[in-house]
Amino acid sequence: MPTSSRSFSTSLILCSSSFLLGVLFVNWTYDHKTLWTPNPTAEVFALAKQHYTLLATEPVIIQHVFHTVVGLGLLGFIIKLYKPSESNKLFDGGSLVLFMAGLIVYLTNVRRGFFSVLDGDWGDVDEQTGINVIAASQVIIAFTLLGVLGLQVGQYYAEVQDDREQAEFEREQQELQERRQRETDAGVEPEGKKDK
Repeated sequence: MPTSSRSFSTSLILCSSSFLLGVLFVNWTYDHKTLWTPNPTAEVFALAKQHYTLLATEPVIIQHVFHTVVGLGLLGFIIKLYKPSESNKLFDGGSLVLFMAGLIVYLTNVRRGFFSVLDGDWGDVDEQTGINVIAASQVIIAFTLLGVLGLQVGQYYAEVQDDREQAEFEREQQELQERRQRETDAGVEPEGKKDK
């Protein structure tokens, strides 16, 4: 049986995505100053580097909590996409693509950027550009997570609308059946049979 948008697995996806957005929001204080402020000073980049150094050297238990939250989100997708309905294929498939895109950007840019902050090796770019790559990558991840939340809300709205239309159809069918039954009881031929 397909999983609906009101299931426990949807809660896993929504909670995981919201938690990850919260983590990104904490970094926004530094990312905003390096990315969106015109002519950022060297002091701004030094503060951002200090912040990312703190994140890169966080205790292992915090990293495990973060990765567990990501894993719970993926588990929610696996549950929802097991024997999927058409709605699950479209909304959850799109959500999974966005979630995985965010995860790939995290692993390739943000995580590697944290290592660069620690060892000072920025590859082909200078330190300020490297810090901006981390910041821009986090903006991309935020947009992918907002897309996941938007698609999950869209699926909920579509299912509620579908349920409403189904209930209206069933009500109309019930009224038609009752009217035909009354006509039959009164000895009048039902409208559908008069034409035959």
